[in-house]
Amino acid sequence: MKKTTLLTCAITLFTGLNSFTPSSWAADQIIRPYQSVRNAGMGGVRITTGFYDENFFGNPARVTANPTWRVGLPDPLIEFGAGTFDTFGDLTEGDDTLSQVGNTAGNNNHGRIQMTFPSFYIPKGEGRWAFAFSIITSLQFDMNLHRNFQLDPQAIIDVGPAFTVGRTFLEDQKLSVGVTPHVTYRLASEANYGLDDLIRGASLSPLGSGGDGAHVDFDIGATYDLPWHYKEFDFTTGASINNMLGGKYKNIPVSLADLGTAPPEQPRALNVGVSAKRKSWGKLDDVVFALDVSDIGNNTDGSIFRLLHMGSEVRWRRLQARLGFNQGYWTAGFGADLKILQIDLATYGEEMSLNTGGAEDRRYALRLGFQI
Repeated sequence: MKKTTLLTCAITLFTGLNSFTPSSWAADQIIRPYQSVRNAGMGGVRITTGFYDENFFGNPARVTANPTWRVGLPDPLIEFGAGTFDTFGDLTEGDDTLSQVGNTAGNNNHGRIQMTFPSFYIPKGEGRWAFAFSIITSLQFDMNLHRNFQLDPQAIIDVGPAFTVGRTFLEDQKLSVGVTPHVTYRLASEANYGLDDLIRGASLSPLGSGGDGAHVDFDIGATYDLPWHYKEFDFTTGASINNMLGGKYKNIPVSLADLGTAPPEQPRALNVGVSAKRKSWGKLDDVVFALDVSDIGNNTDGSIFRLLHMGSEVRWRRLQARLGFNQGYWTAGFGADLKILQIDLATYGEEMSLNTGGAEDRRYALRLGFQI
């Protein structure tokens, strides 16, 4: 029975029904309610480079840069940490389950499942206004078992619609301004979990120990195309503020799970960025290099180096290649535009401690974006 209980506990953790603790590697990472695979492969830059789904939680002013109309069909994103599959294998194989659990000590196990469906994007075309809308669903979880068998798990589920509107200004339309109101329901577990709880098979479900709530909040942003060029490169600067109202999940009186406790907040964050773009370079098209400083305010007690992102992207026919650095760790990505299907792959390193270089969590992500 004990073996079955532990196995059930492990599967529960893997599917995201886990808990939140205030001081751990898992809690030290910067929580983001949305992940873009393209953005991840480019080192996490998004303030002056985002398109389409990246409008919703990056810089809403970038909605004016979306090149064409688009109707988004299901676009599942799956992301796992490098050790997650190995850990799950350890937990489900062998006769001594407790020993197998011990083999996972010292590793963080990360996963995310995400969808932006349905989604609609209306470009500005010959005018000045652009729009985007989507219902966004995201489940992310982390589990870190320390050498002392203290378990630091974390799971967050976010669901809700987002609507982005942007407009260009000035005679040459070099200035763009945008805003994204979003309504989000969040369910997140919150509990301290030790070895004795693991052995007893205590529930990790957020329905037993978590918090939930809903809010309406909004992001604002702007971009400006600089009036000078260098070797055919054009330069753009940008800035955005996410969760202007503070991200407290309290200003809508909704608690679907009736837990009586608010979930972890999504703090207000400032982001700034600059990019250099070139339409073509030899046989390559849409060449971009970018540098962002993001999540200022969403990095409590963390090193400033966790805020640094730099990356690049080039296109050859219908293929895109991406490289960058996220919080000091290398990133790489690949994209293929197959007309009705956009395939994006990426790997990146995420800092789990408060200082860059302290604890890298290598992650891999895949997105299948069906679209018309």
